[in-house]
Amino acid sequence: MTEHDKRVAVARIKKYQQAYIWSLVLQAVDIPHVLEKERDCWLIMVDEQFKAAAVGHIASFEQENRNWPPPKEEPVGLFSFRDRQPPTLLLMGLLLIFFWVTGSWRDGGSWFAAGAVDLRQIVDHGQWWRLVTGLTLHADPEHVLGNVIIGGIIIHFLCKILGSGLGWFLVLAAGTAGNSLNILLRTGQHLSVGFSTAVFGAIGILTGLELKRQFRLKGVLLPLGAGLSLLAMLGSGGESGSARTDLGAHFWGLAAGCAIGVLVACFPVFLKWCNAWQRQLFFLAAALVIVLGCWQLAFS
Repeated sequence: MTEHDKRVAVARIKKYQQAYIWSLVLQAVDIPHVLEKERDCWLIMVDEQFKAAAVGHIASFEQENRNWPPPKEEPVGLFSFRDRQPPTLLLMGLLLIFFWVTGSWRDGGSWFAAGAVDLRQIVDHGQWWRLVTGLTLHADPEHVLGNVIIGGIIIHFLCKILGSGLGWFLVLAAGTAGNSLNILLRTGQHLSVGFSTAVFGAIGILTGLELKRQFRLKGVLLPLGAGLSLLAMLGSGGESGSARTDLGAHFWGLAAGCAIGVLVACFPVFLKWCNAWQRQLFFLAAALVIVLGCWQLAFS
């Protein structure tokens, strides 16, 4: 009987990394062994007299390190995906339904007369609610479909991070802030409609969250690059078919969203507090009440 015949396998492992770790365990307690490669696994071979000891040491090692390595700690609420399934499809569907109700801008309906972003009405007559209502109106079917598809993807991702309630509330805040800055920094008359300012706000929030979490060039450029690419794409369309493309509002929505993302990320305790479904529901309800309230003011 050869020396090899006296050896027995105490473990069969598919991954070499795991076999190597267990080999280190046995080496640490001076148990002679060899690693042998078979067709689809690795064998840890020991002399038969050491079999019980080897199995015991490996089992003890696994028991002591069953929670190692620990899960990577991430700032609460920042790119830590939880069991969240945002109702993005439902909420973006409301934009489509609302467009079916309001019709196109060229039809000159009462919805646009009362709710479009209008610089003179906002500045001269204090109709600030137009900063919100204008986000819910769209010029034509292509306009609303583009915002629903692109915005749906981006906002769904954001809500997976922050939760549906807080996510939508901040998107509304960023869109409103973008419209506000765009109006304040203009001089002549200006009219605009569309949810795209809020979509750019969502991109900005993602960028701001990543900026605060950990300044990594790749992580920052991904959402920011998407926003700037979309901004360039919209701007390259000229005036044909897109005469009301409001690049200023898009840019300021992106900037406002970035600021909001950084600000929110500075308060991880607040993000943790928002994890409860009751608070998420509160923020979602607050966003809906703000929109409905602004439309109530528009027609009052």
